[in-house]
Amino acid sequence: MKFNFYYDRTISRKKSVKGNSVIVKEHHIPNGLPDNLVKYYYPRFDAELFRKEIGCEAPVYPSELPTEHLKEIKRISIKTIDDKETKFKGFYHFEFFGSARNAVGICGDSKDKYNSVFDEIFPKTLQFLHKGVLKLVIGCIQENFNENDIWITIHNKLEELSINNSIVAVNDHNLEKNYTKWCKENNFKKRFDVVVFCHSLYEKSFEVWNLVYNNKEYGMAEGNKVDYKGSAITYEEWIATKDVIRDHKVLSMNRRLREHRVATLCVLSKYDMIDNASFQFMYDKVPYGYVRNYFPKSKENEEYKLEYNKLKEMQHNWIDYPISLSVEDGVHHGYGWENKKPYINSYLNITTETCFQNDTGYASEKIWKPFGFFQPVINVGSPETLKFIRSFGFKTFDGFIDESYDLEWDYRKRWKLIQKEIIKIGEMSKQEVHDWYWSMGDILNHNFQLFMKFGSLHNKNYRKNIWRMV
Repeated sequence: MKFNFYYDRTISRKKSVKGNSVIVKEHHIPNGLPDNLVKYYYPRFDAELFRKEIGCEAPVYPSELPTEHLKEIKRISIKTIDDKETKFKGFYHFEFFGSARNAVGICGDSKDKYNSVFDEIFPKTLQFLHKGVLKLVIGCIQENFNENDIWITIHNKLEELSINNSIVAVNDHNLEKNYTKWCKENNFKKRFDVVVFCHSLYEKSFEVWNLVYNNKEYGMAEGNKVDYKGSAITYEEWIATKDVIRDHKVLSMNRRLREHRVATLCVLSKYDMIDNASFQFMYDKVPYGYVRNYFPKSKENEEYKLEYNKLKEMQHNWIDYPISLSVEDGVHHGYGWENKKPYINSYLNITTETCFQNDTGYASEKIWKPFGFFQPVINVGSPETLKFIRSFGFKTFDGFIDESYDLEWDYRKRWKLIQKEIIKIGEMSKQEVHDWYWSMGDILNHNFQLFMKFGSLHNKNYRKNIWRMV
């Protein structure tokens, strides 16, 4: 079956062949753009120039859902659809990577610069959406955090435009639950269906699988003029460390500091795990006033403020590549910069996810990486993330770690449960942590092998999720 994705604007690149003008390539401009922004997307998308000249993040990106990996995908101009057509032809797509808030028109940075993707749907396209000839697909499968005001705005815009046949494809395992509950409480008809598309699992497993079995770096790292070579751990390397005491109890990577990440580092510092941790951060302005919400008791608050000040004095600490921490090259480093050394020299991964305090279920590449590097996880992230992980067949670590925190929706209570587990590790000797780690060996190997399987089935994973949208 072919999957057709339709575009309002298609620019044809032509050349002369024996006196005749021949189309050599059709360039499809992302949907949802006003005329004055098209120049930033042709002949290639220039995000840096967009930011420099417009002064905000781009509202839409070149499409990720109609991926180049699949031969079944076909990109077509809407002009090819007959006005009298009544049968379903394919998808009309917005890709929100970059800034979902800009895309739906609720971000102050883009005020007076951009309205919303919904205001830019061509009249003919809107007719096809009403007739069911096209189905609207809103792609939020990469770094998009579907906070309540974003998906409520999507719902309201769809209602205003009388669009009913819509899908939100999203890397958010809580959106369906949150949206259904909101519609029921307000007696609203649902305006879109949710397809959970776990882009981060598929891409990160593909990257690590290629490093392990093909010695191939991920595309984003190729050609970078830095002293860099990607690496991953093989099963043989891992099992050979069974009798080796590692230098660090925990590993925690925190490039952009947020309140929950600073709070986590404060706990590591207070329980003398900074020296026993392989941790990464670059200090930026997160006032302690925000962090103190995690330590509400006055005595506890005073103690952790001291740890906060110690971290502030450190300014930064990196454990893999300085360039990936400082982002001095302007490249997003969630993918393409793996280094096995920090993983093979530590035991527990304290994963500080992108979101913690709100109800979004965004699961980034951060939570999946430890499974490709033989590490158990404490997730400082969204509720029910571990439940989501298990739905793919991975095993988590209840019995070794109290994972009741995963079911707690109140972030303050969830944090206290997580804090308790981190302190337990801090109070263990390194030998005890070593023995505890290897008692989970079967789970760690199971997760690694399954992660490799997902990586080897990259195209199949995309195909399966696109099928779910039909």
